[in-house]
Amino acid sequence: MNQYFKKQIIIALVWIIVLAIIVFVIYSIFSGTKKETCFDGIQNQTETGIDCGGPCKECEQIEAIKILNQAFIPTVDNNYDLVAQIKNPNIYLGGEILNYEFDLYDNNDQLIGTKTGNTYILPQETKYIVEPRIFSEKIVSKMEFKIQNVSWKKLSAISNLEIRTKNIAYQKFDTNSKFVGFVENKTSYDLGTIEVVGILFDVNNKIIAVSKTLMNTVLMNETRGFEMNWPYQIPSEVKSFDARAYTNIFLDENFIKTQDNSSSVE
Repeated sequence: MNQYFKKQIIIALVWIIVLAIIVFVIYSIFSGTKKETCFDGIQNQTETGIDCGGPCKECEQIEAIKILNQAFIPTVDNNYDLVAQIKNPNIYLGGEILNYEFDLYDNNDQLIGTKTGNTYILPQETKYIVEPRIFSEKIVSKMEFKIQNVSWKKLSAISNLEIRTKNIAYQKFDTNSKFVGFVENKTSYDLGTIEVVGILFDVNNKIIAVSKTLMNTVLMNETRGFEMNWPYQIPSEVKSFDARAYTNIFLDENFIKTQDNSSSVE
């Protein structure tokens, strides 16, 4: 082999080595800096994290909504009040739309009625879902509450969003009962709608009566009274009671006037 061919072989080998080094360096750079992303903002498919614009500790798996309690309560004229207590354990994710259903069964475990609806739930919120005055021609012997699906949304920091219930009292009369109290809007916003739920418990902490009411246009720092009525005698003795107030922060129109920009929904 003459010197010319030896020289050409050496040059070719040098180029092969150089190209191999370049390919290796490029592969190392891209494989070592792969970013965890999730284009819908939620880790719910094959993604390894949420690209939430912050450190990795802010990214999270979705934890399912927990059902803490549920009950059906016979009232009058073949009507039933239905209630479920749920909790969202997620820190950053809220349920913008939560679809649910109450399934009613007779004593033969036959489905005799279904009540569907939707609500919302904030991160780490515990709330009651109440469906009052549900009519059934047949006697209800069992109820099952189900969450059908949840449309998740990541919320940024929420401040000054405090709605209090205070001075609540249960009043029993000869032919009816009443639950009264006050709601205090301690947020920095005028709110379009606040939902108030009232729950009565017996000595065993079992739910024995529920009701709900709506307040419209509740101004910042306003305190307003509410009243819920049961036009019949509660069959069991009431030992304790609770009132919860909720407002939907996912709806922009619910904020009539914003006093500051310390809260946002992304």
